Amino acid sequence: MRSRDVSPDTDGEAAMSATPRLFVHSIDDPRRREVESFIRRVYAERYGADVVGVAHTLVSLRDDGGIVAAAGYRSAGDGRLFLEGYLRAPIETLLASHAECTPDRERIVEVGHLAASRAGEGRRLILLLARHLAEQRFDWVVSTLTSELRHLFVRIGVAPLALGAADPATLGPGCGRWGTYYDHHPVVLAGQLHQALQQLLRRQQATGLA
Repeated sequence: MRSRDVSPDTDGEAAMSATPRLFVHSIDDPRRREVESFIRRVYAERYGADVVGVAHTLVSLRDDGGIVAAAGYRSAGDGRLFLEGYLRAPIETLLASHAECTPDRERIVEVGHLAASRAGEGRRLILLLARHLAEQRFDWVVSTLTSELRHLFVRIGVAPLALGAADPATLGPGCGRWGTYYDHHPVVLAGQLHQALQQLLRRQQATGLA
C-alpha cells in the first residue's frame, strides 16, 4: 500500500500549491524509510538519541522540498502502548476518571516520534494529524511530550491532562539510547480528540494558523 495524501482539499489548485501536505504511510509503503530516516535524524540532532522502533503507521508533512515534519501513531486496540510502560495502570483505566465511562482501547491512539525541522511545521502537523485521527474515529489521543512540546501545545490553545512523568528507569538498559531526551522532562499527556480539535480550529481562525 502506498502513501496517502489525507490533507483537506487535495484536488485542484490546492494540491499543486507549495502548502505542506499530510501523508499517511503504512508498514509496507516504499516511502516509509524516508520518513523513518527523518525522525531518526531529528532525534539524533536534538537529543543525541538513537530511535530504534517506530510506530506501524507514520505520517509526514511535505512541501515541494521534501519532509518538514513527521510523527507516528498506534491504536491501543492493537496492543500495549509504549507509554503504558510509564503508567501505574492501563491507559483506559486512567482516562476513565476524566470520562463518563471507561473508553474502549480501540478509541485511544498514541502519537509519538513528533519531529519537525521548524516549529511552525510542528504546529501545522499537529492540526492536520488531529483532523486525520478524528476521521479514524479515535476519541482520545495520548502522547509523551517534552517540556518544549508541552509549551507548544499551550501556545496553540490545547491544555492536555497530565497522567504521569516518563521515568527512564522503566526502560532498563535501553534508556541509554535516548541521549539527553529525558533531560527535557517528558510527561505522559492525554486529551479528548474532539475537544482538542475544536480548540485548534478556534486558534487557527483567530491567528491564521494553517
